[in-house]
Amino acid sequence: MGIKFDGTYVKDGFKTIANLKDGKILREGQSSGGKALGNIKSGDIIREKDSSGGKTLCNVKDGKNIRDGQSSGGKQLIKISDAAKKIGASSHGASTALVWYFFAR
Repeated sequence: MGIKFDGTYVKDGFKTIANLKDGKILREGQSSGGKALGNIKSGDIIREKDSSGGKTLCNVKDGKNIRDGQSSGGKQLIKISDAAKKIGASSHGASTALVWYFFAR
């Protein structure tokens, strides 16, 4: 079927594989107590796990592209609109980048 992200839950068919609680931390499964995969820092930086000190994975500083690392000059990984299509999302923000990075990259 493919991955679908509705803004809160990431589903593969009927199974919930991750959730985004408070719009900041992506966790495994349906529970808010699941293992943290990644988080959104400063509104546009994607980091691993749930710490603001975690490794920077990518960013959406220009609002149009998902770029490698923390810099707005980093290598473009994908356009945010294309990432949204891959995960079945209608949003084009940092949460889309976070879900795409872990489930559709």
